[in-house]
Amino acid sequence: MDVTTAIKGRRSIRKYVKKDLPEKTLSEVLEAARAAPSAANRQSWELVAVKGPELKAELVAACKNQKFVEDCSVFLAGIEDPQQKWGKVDLTIAIDHITLEAHARGLGTCWIGAFDPAKVGEILGVPANRQVAVCLTLGYPDEAPEARTRKHLNELVHYDRYGTRQ
Repeated sequence: MDVTTAIKGRRSIRKYVKKDLPEKTLSEVLEAARAAPSAANRQSWELVAVKGPELKAELVAACKNQKFVEDCSVFLAGIEDPQQKWGKVDLTIAIDHITLEAHARGLGTCWIGAFDPAKVGEILGVPANRQVAVCLTLGYPDEAPEARTRKHLNELVHYDRYGTRQ
């Protein structure tokens, strides 16, 4: 699958088939994150890959009771070092690489925006000098959502100066 197809075809998946992800597949998906660019190549982010059903069940409440957190094959918590100026940006790039690689492999993902970072960190044993910045579900889709409408490019892009549209 080419990158444009992956970008345009990826959907947020909130229904998963309860099925384990093979270690090799998980490693290959995570490799996409490792290959992501980062400020000064620091790669200051870390991931916690949660596969255990008990931990995933415990994370549901920390993720505002989103049940699909428990149903996914792997729950990923993106950990940042708050002392690193560009750490959150670098982590976001890495997670987006995961979403595209997963989609290219027929897997689904969903960014988790509603979660309690402190609670997720406590559940996963994240040290006090680190912070959970982003969460993502990963697994085998049990739905195929239609594409959502997007704004026209002209509504999003300014050229040379703000307010100058083409």
